[in-house]
Amino acid sequence: MSDERTLVLAIDFDDDLGRVGIKTPIIGYEEVLAAAEKYALARPQDADLNTIFTALKVYRDLRSEGHDVEIALVAGHEKGGARAGLRLKERLENVVKHLGVTSAVVVVDSAEDESVMPIVESIVKVVAVEKVVVEQLRGVEETYVLLGRYIKKALEEKRFAKFFLGVPGLLILTYVLVANSPYSRYASALTLTILGLIFIAKGFGISASISRWWRASPITKLSLMLTMVSLSLTAVITYTTLYSRNFAFDIISIAVYINNILPYAVVSVIPLIAGRIAFRILKRSFKVWREIMALAILAIVYQFFTNMARIILVSGTSNLSEIMRLLNENYLIQTLILYIGIIMTVSVTMYAIEKELV
Repeated sequence: MSDERTLVLAIDFDDDLGRVGIKTPIIGYEEVLAAAEKYALARPQDADLNTIFTALKVYRDLRSEGHDVEIALVAGHEKGGARAGLRLKERLENVVKHLGVTSAVVVVDSAEDESVMPIVESIVKVVAVEKVVVEQLRGVEETYVLLGRYIKKALEEKRFAKFFLGVPGLLILTYVLVANSPYSRYASALTLTILGLIFIAKGFGISASISRWWRASPITKLSLMLTMVSLSLTAVITYTTLYSRNFAFDIISIAVYINNILPYAVVSVIPLIAGRIAFRILKRSFKVWREIMALAILAIVYQFFTNMARIILVSGTSNLSEIMRLLNENYLIQTLILYIGIIMTVSVTMYAIEKELV
């Protein structure tokens, strides 16, 4: 038999257990079973109950096969997100240290898998994952009951309510205010634009990144505020520039847009990068080279596109072949390729040095 000691780990990421007075972590078969029974009496229809009982079954099965196993129940934070992740990490580290386990079998609700697994894997070797999917009856009545439970969960739990109530509330308010203003014809377009931006922010994790930046230090907080102000000004400049050309997208108009908008867009990004550079320098982090490279790339992009726009506007031509000839004559494309080569060489070198140092 192997010397490996395995932890069967049941996870309640949003701490539903804490809402009924059950404190975690809980270690040991009898203790976890008692917690499961208490939770079953309080919330018999909650999906987390299936996770706990599945963990108990996995523990018994492994134990009966002669494996050296322990079982623990660990919860995060009721608000979910970063708070839940940090609390789960702290508690799990204490459990692993206390039990001296070398591997883990993670039992988790499949909906929480994406949030939980990176945390667990950073602390202990994961040898198996049990994803709990609750089987539901397919009748119409049962479907309505299940839907009602999820709606109740969305309304009562803060981490769901802010999206299912907060976002629609913002959209409705925006539509009503604009519809009752002189710009009522833009009400639908503006509402859909806000909805699209929210989806982009959530889908690409932009909101989470901004939240981390905001909490990182006063320097990054100030740089983020400056960037937001600059981006607001850039948005206004963008709209007025597009409006002045009747939202046309011919080559000359695009050159005008680049010439008028790009300087403001670049200025908007600079505080963000500069704040990050200052933060890295204060932490004496070698990774500051990444932000310096980002600043260099920003300068190269700005130089290339502004020079291209200037050439198009001075020549007044819309012919692509003529534009390419002018770009070649001014060595714009050759210079861009040279800069890209330098940036790639320096980046690869610095990354190799970073790996040696870290």
